Amino acid sequence: MRKLLYVLCLASLGFFVSCSDDDSWAPAYITDFAELYTDASGQVATMLLDDGRTLNLEATNITARPDTTYRCVCVYTLADNGRATIYSAAEALSSEPIIDTTNLTIKTDPCEIQAIWRGGSWLNARMLVQGKDTPHIVAYVDGGIVTDELTGVNILTLHLYHDQNGDQEAFTRTIYLSCPLRSYADRLVHGRDSIHFVVNQYNKGATTLRLAY
Repeated sequence: MRKLLYVLCLASLGFFVSCSDDDSWAPAYITDFAELYTDASGQVATMLLDDGRTLNLEATNITARPDTTYRCVCVYTLADNGRATIYSAAEALSSEPIIDTTNLTIKTDPCEIQAIWRGGSWLNARMLVQGKDTPHIVAYVDGGIVTDELTGVNILTLHLYHDQNGDQEAFTRTIYLSCPLRSYADRLVHGRDSIHFVVNQYNKGATTLRLAY
């Protein structure tokens, strides 16, 4: 699942499952980021939510690579027995931050961040990009951790790598970002330290989005 740079196809991201048109009433749909785990046959068997809950799944027609973990945005329902039924799942971009940028030219083509928040050990965001049919390349770049001498607060800086790859700005697409933060757990303190996410946004230029670690 983890790649240094994600090649992002704007027309189709990850995998999707649709609910039946035969439903006579609207279930209580829930939308969450989650880690989906496939079994040896490639069936999605369990999902781990950002709040730490693990949900077993009812039978689903989602199939993927066997014995693999996928970071996804899921639309699901929760039954009285605690089991979940997934109606749709879109893979989120969840590569580890790039630390060594010696041989990397960092691209910062513009986008828009609609929302950003921390969920468990992840930095999650909803991103809008303009494109048509050419794959984009997206990644996270580790800008290091510095300590504020006055407050003692540690600040992690992450940069969004976005290469539009010459794509035409024809349509707006929603992309889900989910940067793993587990590797910083021994250097950052929850509730004290902070994260600065630096993004080149449409009509705003380089923007620093700040949130608590």
